[in-house]
Amino acid sequence: MDGSTVTAGRPPSLSEEARKTAILNAAERVFDSMGYGDATMEEIARAAGMAKKSVYKHFPDKGALFGALVDSHDLLPIDEVVMSIGDATPVQRLRRMLEELGAFILSPRQVALTRLVISEATKTPELSERFYSECVDKTQIYVATELQRGLLTGADHQPAIDPDLLADMFLGLILGSLHLKALMLNQNIDTMRDELERRVEMASMVMIGLFGAGVSD
Repeated sequence: MDGSTVTAGRPPSLSEEARKTAILNAAERVFDSMGYGDATMEEIARAAGMAKKSVYKHFPDKGALFGALVDSHDLLPIDEVVMSIGDATPVQRLRRMLEELGAFILSPRQVALTRLVISEATKTPELSERFYSECVDKTQIYVATELQRGLLTGADHQPAIDPDLLADMFLGLILGSLHLKALMLNQNIDTMRDELERRVEMASMVMIGLFGAGVSD
């Protein structure tokens, strides 16, 4: 014996952060299966394998829990994705970003949360606004920043070009009906990947057409 005490059959206690993560994971499953309106804190506690008071300790109500769930859906580390391709043309950098963002937006977890937010938009507009700010706006900012870093830095580009509007247009070009297929028809990203790649290729052609031969593929 080494003097340490081990209690047989008792699972190791979770840290507070791990407990919060377990609650969020359980809430995501419950919200997805029951909808936000029908879900209860008691059902979430049961799914997490915890007492209801443990859930309330971290989240005062269902709205706070849903808000934390929205916050937990962080975007991809886009800067790391772009840096990973090393020396590349602006079009190649932006193409890689659009591919990664498109796959993320169409991923099952993100689609499930988007569907849930839409279903509750009229009842909880503040959560919809929060989701839009945290997910949609941030995505557009990433793309607009990359546009300014690369394609819009040339002296021959028109100053009237709005990078935020252009980013929104490129995201719409690559997603298009794919997002609706994921949301409404439950199509998996794997079945849509070829079409996503074709859309990104088309967006690249549009970029070259807009910004000229100075921005080569």
